[in-house]
This record gives sequence, structure tokens and C-alpha cells, in this order.
Amino acid sequence: MALLRYTLLRALVLVVVGALLWLVGLRGFVLVAGALFVSGLVSLFALRRSRDQVSVAWDRRLSTIRERTAAEDAWDDERRTRSADSPDATEQHDRADTDHRQER
Repeated sequence: MALLRYTLLRALVLVVVGALLWLVGLRGFVLVAGALFVSGLVSLFALRRSRDQVSVAWDRRLSTIRERTAAEDAWDDERRTRSADSPDATEQHDRADTDHRQER
């Protein structure tokens, strides 16, 4: 949600700056290039909080993914260790792997 909000605010800043530059008399490529440059500068300062919120949201999401990956790796390692120690290792490992994938 933070990324959507930030993106919409960036687009709004671009449109407002573009409209102001159009009223000043700029047209064509100069209007587009000027609007992109000026809106980028405005966004750099005016949208700092929104950008920080996006950064925090991404960091949380990536942390969750890393935790899930680590948990799955640990689970796989544990299953492989158990399978290697038992006489019927291959069949038990395959069955456990299938059960784990169905749980997701």
C-alpha cells in the first residue's frame, strides 16, 4: 500500500509540475524533460516520508521472505539428516517432502 501511495504522489507531482510549466509556456520535449527533472527534485524533498515508508515496507517483506527461506532450509536439512540415518531413507524423505509441499 505504501508503494502505491508513493507512486500516486509521484505521478501527481509530475502532473502538477507539468501543468505549471505548460502555463509558463513550455511545450514538447522541453516540457516533458523539465517536468520530469523538476518533479524529481520536488519529490526528493516533499515525499521523503512516503519514500521512507516504502523502504520500511520492503524491508519487512524481505525479512519475512528470508525468515521463511531459512525455516524451509532448516526443515529440509533436518529431513535429509533423518533420512540418511534411517534404513528406508529415500522413501521416507520423498513422502515427507510431498507432505511439506502440500502444507504450503
